[in-house]
Amino acid sequence: MARIIEAAHEVSLEWGTYVWLSAVTGARRGEVAALQWEDVDLDAAVVTLDENYVRGPDGMILKDTKTHQGRRVSLDPETVRLLEQLRAATIRQLASLGLALSGETWVFSAQPDFSKPRDPSSLTRRYGRLVGKLGVKTQLKELRHYSATQLLTAGVDLRTVAGRLGHGDGSTTLRHYAAWVGAADKAAAETIGSTMPKLRRSGSTSDN
Repeated sequence: MARIIEAAHEVSLEWGTYVWLSAVTGARRGEVAALQWEDVDLDAAVVTLDENYVRGPDGMILKDTKTHQGRRVSLDPETVRLLEQLRAATIRQLASLGLALSGETWVFSAQPDFSKPRDPSSLTRRYGRLVGKLGVKTQLKELRHYSATQLLTAGVDLRTVAGRLGHGDGSTTLRHYAAWVGAADKAAAETIGSTMPKLRRSGSTSDN
């Protein structure tokens, strides 16, 4: 992941931030593509994911999320710093065109004036080229798996992970990440075991 993140940032701040944000939030590719600056609260360190940019019968459309529910996902300080840098760069780019940033400005856009979001399919292809050059066998959608497994193996509770991923309930998360839930549970057992008082052994196996 470190190699992928570094390579993406070498391409551009925007691309590096897209890959980073996808990994830390576990959001679907279309959910990240659908972000506008009004969805990013840098002061509260929260991003709101309530839309999905997908291909419909007549082209690209914005619709609600896969579970038809929006969610707010907290951000760590490093992610906030990256988004602050991206926002500042966006403001400078718009100013050069005589435009100003608004809440409806797209966070990730291939247009000089940020007038439309990036096509999720193009993001998938771009990511494929990136990891291909690095010799890493992975796909863009696996950033979502990375986020989930890192949290679960770190001991974050299932309900919190499910909420960040946008799963309707923990059963979906459990079904997809059962192995990592088991690993986290084993770590939890070791943690609680280490806090228990040590028994003084008398050498006898009887209760008398």
